[in-house]
Amino acid sequence: MKHCSFNYVRTCRQRHALSAEELASLINQRSAAAVSQFESGDRVPTLEGALALQVVFGLAPRELFPDFFASIEDAVMRRAANLYEQLEGLTDRSSQAKRTLVEEMPSRSTSNGSTV
Repeated sequence: MKHCSFNYVRTCRQRHALSAEELASLINQRSAAAVSQFESGDRVPTLEGALALQVVFGLAPRELFPDFFASIEDAVMRRAANLYEQLEGLTDRSSQAKRTLVEEMPSRSTSNGSTV
C-alpha cells in the first residue's frame, strides 16, 4: 500500500551522491531497503527518521513528503471543522480557547482550500 504518491527523498539522496546504504546509516536505518521503501512511498519514516532526514537534507518532513503531509493536513482540518461545530453555542473559557485554536489553524495551513 502506497503511503504517499510522491516524495523528494530519492531526489535529495541522488543530488548529494549518497548511496541508499549511506543514507540508511545516516538516518539510523538497518538497511538500504528502508530507504528504498521511503523513496517509493511504500513506507513513511518514523518521527525519528523524518527528523533525521531533515537534519541530513535541511528540509522539513512536510517538504520531503508533500503528498503525505497534504493528506494528513486535510484530515486534521476536517476534524477541526467537526470540533468547531461541536463548540457552537458554548461560551465557557475552555470552549473559547479551543475555538480560537481552530480558527487560527487555516492561517497555518499550506493548502488554500482549508476552511473551518
